[in-house]
Amino acid sequence: MDSATILVLVLDAGVIALLAWFEINSRRNAANIESKSPVAQSGAETLKNKSQTEVESNIRKGKAA
Repeated sequence: MDSATILVLVLDAGVIALLAWFEINSRRNAANIESKSPVAQSGAETLKNKSQTEVESNIRKGKAA
């Protein structure tokens, strides 16, 4: 193989790796932003409050028995 061909292949591989890294980072950042959105937080708080209510009702049942 010619040295110019090898250089082009190496540069192409580097560009592809860089683009893949950008895409992975972009998706990771989007997931972090989505998990911090108010909708996601309110859903998490609702689940937290529901489980807390269930625990409190179980404690009351235990005290009543």
